[in-house]
Amino acid sequence: MTRWMLKSLLLEPLMLMIAIASAASAFLLIIMFEGIFAGESEQIVAYVRNVKADVWVMQRGVSNMHMATSYLPDWKVRQVGELQGVEAVDAILYLNTVVEAGEHRWFSYVVGLDVPAAYAGPWAMSVGRDQPAVGEVIVPEVFARMAQLEIGSQLRITDQEFTIVGLSRETFSMANSVIFINKIDMEDIMSSFDISSFMLVKTTLGATPGELVETIEREIDNVHALTAQQFLINDKKMAMQMGTDTIALMTLIGGALAILLVAFTIYSQAARQRRELAVAKALGATNGALYASVVFQAIAITLTSVILATLVAALLMPVLSKLIPAVTMLLTVASVSKIAVAGVFVAITASLMPARQIARLDPVSAFQSRG
Repeated sequence: MTRWMLKSLLLEPLMLMIAIASAASAFLLIIMFEGIFAGESEQIVAYVRNVKADVWVMQRGVSNMHMATSYLPDWKVRQVGELQGVEAVDAILYLNTVVEAGEHRWFSYVVGLDVPAAYAGPWAMSVGRDQPAVGEVIVPEVFARMAQLEIGSQLRITDQEFTIVGLSRETFSMANSVIFINKIDMEDIMSSFDISSFMLVKTTLGATPGELVETIEREIDNVHALTAQQFLINDKKMAMQMGTDTIALMTLIGGALAILLVAFTIYSQAARQRRELAVAKALGATNGALYASVVFQAIAITLTSVILATLVAALLMPVLSKLIPAVTMLLTVASVSKIAVAGVFVAITASLMPARQIARLDPVSAFQSRG
């Protein structure tokens, strides 16, 4: 039975290769869109994910950073720093705003650092300094390249001019970028002094983030403390709701078109073998064997196409990332697995209609003239 299925699959090698290539093209489209969606979903929370805080502290009622507003008096920063289990505290003042450089504008997270900042600043630098003095700014190297900026160039935030002193890596996404200025400048921009938005807390050796969260909320009034892991989960959830809608829509449309192409490819492959399967039925093959043959071919073509598309995507993504640095792409096992499962389901569904038609055929019709 298995041998017959393989022989039936390889009956028309050229048409089989065309079917695999067609389905692989469709799967490649889905994988690329999924790669962009996955990459931007991770990049939009790059700051929260990469800074080395164990616990985040913010205003009570706030539970994330994305599009959030939090105000804490600086004396509370000192109080937290004196608690048992706290090794260090980095306080930041945070604002969502549009950054201007010549004719270029970009929505950004602006992080005001209490310099020197131990771990609240950029975690990877391309060139320059990672600690901005008053009047200075650190911007993503991708943004600098797009806006034709370099060390020493000027950048405008609200109504103030800043001099670029550093270019950071891994701080840019299509939805937003992360730039860093001195906290004194941020206080001036916001006309708010002696306040912070968030505290990034590092635990001492032996202390756990969960225990420190309980201590902070017990000892400090009107603050909300979260472990870094939970804060990242909350921030990504909010960012996904607000910052990746366009990418999700593109992925949905591209996926729908690809599914239609896969369904048509599998249906056409099964329909082309209608006469051969009808002959097999006339020679004694059961309806179950016919269904198994068609489904086997659909699954084989689909999985081969997914593997081929994944290999092509793995080669393309690094190249495209260099050609289009503004777009972050990420190929994940979870995305490919999800696409493969959906593809197999669509392929089986598409193959059942011609299989059902064949099962209903009168075996004698297999030997009748096509004319």
